[in-house]
Amino acid sequence: MKNILIAVLAILNLVMCTQKKNISSSEIKTENTKLTGDKETNQLIIDLKKSMEDYMAVSKPSYSQKDIDECISILSEYTTNILKTHSREEAMLIVKSTVLKLNALNEKCDLSLIETNEREQITEIIILASHKMKYNSLNEDITEEWREW
Repeated sequence: MKNILIAVLAILNLVMCTQKKNISSSEIKTENTKLTGDKETNQLIIDLKKSMEDYMAVSKPSYSQKDIDECISILSEYTTNILKTHSREEAMLIVKSTVLKLNALNEKCDLSLIETNEREQITEIIILASHKMKYNSLNEDITEEWREW
């Protein structure tokens, strides 16, 4: 009886793990991701988080889930704050502060948290949120001045 119960629990666990892997990025739970108030930006942030977590699952990077969560929190806070601004000057102060926070986080992670793919995704998030406020064009890299990643 005990062996049957163990086998049933093992099968149930396997089924649950398999179902978890088949979830699309739009269905990912955002329990640890603070929503920003902008659906498009939320999706980009969720996609970035999933990409970082997927990489961490198959590799042994020098960063942890806590570092990923901090990166996502910085970007969520950035977007929330940008959407409350009233001028490009005010927005650029937030861009600078955000990029400097990301620089420090990436440095703490031995420069491995933000690689090429993540850099492109993060810049897209920052540029898009500011663009939605009409502070810049979509092809203007407003992070470049302070970005070290």
